[in-house]
Amino acid sequence: MRQQSTGHVVRAASVAVVLVMVAAAMGGTQGAAAAERTKSVAIGLGAGYRPPEFSAEDLSGTVQSLGDHTGNVVVLHFWATWCPYCRGEIGELTQLHMEWASKGVRVITISTDQDAGKLKQFLAKSPVPYPVIHDPSIADQYAISGIPVTYVIGRDGRIVQRLDGASDIIAAVTRALETPAA
Repeated sequence: MRQQSTGHVVRAASVAVVLVMVAAAMGGTQGAAAAERTKSVAIGLGAGYRPPEFSAEDLSGTVQSLGDHTGNVVVLHFWATWCPYCRGEIGELTQLHMEWASKGVRVITISTDQDAGKLKQFLAKSPVPYPVIHDPSIADQYAISGIPVTYVIGRDGRIVQRLDGASDIIAAVTRALETPAA
């Protein structure tokens, strides 16, 4: 049984190598155009890819779905209450939510706190105006291993930029707003 599954892995890897060779053989602008078309519909975690879709209730009971925000620039922020860098970005996220909504910017945050009770206690003392989701499976979907991590998603639903650690989120959103929707 083990040998059979290894065979499947080898065949899958061989197919991937062949596809890469075909794309390279296309070369030039045709190869680049084909790669861009693939990125525009493919799900991935890099710039130009569509991020994994999710639908989850935020702490206020409202269902948040990434797809519901297509046409807007979405700031998808992964954080935790125990992280000082994450807490330091609350002001910037609040500013984006309060002052940039009219420009088509939406903020959604995903808490990676293990204890939902501690998250709720933190938010009772320090409320935030934007949606907070507590669903560890979303962080897993996005392969989050350290925080804070922020994805800036363009109006076309594709990732514009991933920011790791404390970052200038407003500058990244400004660049995303300047990029025409595809």
